Amino acid sequence: MNAQTALRMPRVVRQPLGAALVRLPAPDAKLLAFVLSPAIRAEPWALYRQLRETHPVHRTGFAAWTIARYRDVAALARHPHVSVEEANASAFPEPPETPFSRLMGQTMLFRDAPDHDRLRRLVARAFTPRRIEELRPRVEVLVAKRLDDLIPRGEADLLAKLAYPLPVDVICELLGIPEDDRRLFPPWAKALAARLDVEPMRTPTTNRLGDVATMELSTYLESLLTDPRRRIGGGLIDGLVEAEEAGERLNHAEVIATCALLLMAGHETTANLIGNGVLALLRQPDQLAELRCGNIAMDSAVEELLRYDGPVQLTQRIALADVDLDGITIPAGELIVLLVGAANRDPEVFDEPDRLDLAREPNHHLAFSSGIHACLGASLARMETGIVLDQLLTRLPGLRLANQPRWRDTFVLRGLQSLPVAWAT
Repeated sequence: MNAQTALRMPRVVRQPLGAALVRLPAPDAKLLAFVLSPAIRAEPWALYRQLRETHPVHRTGFAAWTIARYRDVAALARHPHVSVEEANASAFPEPPETPFSRLMGQTMLFRDAPDHDRLRRLVARAFTPRRIEELRPRVEVLVAKRLDDLIPRGEADLLAKLAYPLPVDVICELLGIPEDDRRLFPPWAKALAARLDVEPMRTPTTNRLGDVATMELSTYLESLLTDPRRRIGGGLIDGLVEAEEAGERLNHAEVIATCALLLMAGHETTANLIGNGVLALLRQPDQLAELRCGNIAMDSAVEELLRYDGPVQLTQRIALADVDLDGITIPAGELIVLLVGAANRDPEVFDEPDRLDLAREPNHHLAFSSGIHACLGASLARMETGIVLDQLLTRLPGLRLANQPRWRDTFVLRGLQSLPVAWAT
């Protein structure tokens, strides 16, 4: 559920591909093609391999550093002299404030210590593993209900009918959103998730819809905060309002921002994890058979699916001071792009990294990041994905691809547009 995705890139990426490639040396030409070409983004593994092998720490023609090796990505994710606050980036002017950026600025995702630590402590007290585990029976019911509707059909777009709506159901359940209001949340989640992508991938319409969704969601959540009778008691909103540590509390703006963050991160990343994971299993029938017959533990399978084709391909940091990596200095104030997708296939850490091995052990992937910004909702994403896969394998015999799936035209979050599947009825 880590959606730290506010990467900015200069206007050069809006130029025609051919003109830009003439001026950019390798591997920058391929990086630019990665930015602009949906086909290359759909299969980025060869590019990641080249970067790891020849340019693991590389300053691009986009005035940003790409980091491709596992050890470097892990180190920078935990480095005390890197920041998530874009105001610390000297290479770019601060963009105009929007409703969306104002909301995100209130979240722990875009805050450094000590603000980050205060917010995380308060939220974590209301977002404990015990509370997540208490949700398990309800998540199982939600998955079963959606499959009850699907099974007689024999085929469906699994993304549209299960992977996308389910995480919204779960987040609403977690927050304590009244059932009659939950229909409001899928359009908000979709608009906010699109607004999270990098600037070159967003249209003016995307930005406008994201800002409108921000204002509508904020107004709705404010109404739940000011009138507790409107929300379901015992939900996470109650917990966030009541959370306290050393005399500190979350203010209304921070509660609203945290709820919005959970909706965005919990929806988009979990939906993509489920979709990417099911596709990987259907393309690897030997691994699917091992999982189906119980030879591989579901927990192990979920970890490998996170590593093999996780939803978050990169995150951004800014150097607060000069940072040295193997004799290469990243100057203070410059942008750093941590290529999580490349790190998770680094042969220095993972044997045969391009092979799906559901029993892989150990499996210290970076899909949920590391350090103080490690994903707070990791346990929820793992639980949801495990429940979905378990019920799919149990209740949909002969599950198979019905048509070629399509990848979404996104940059930071990797996910499918559709996942057409069929099964025996």
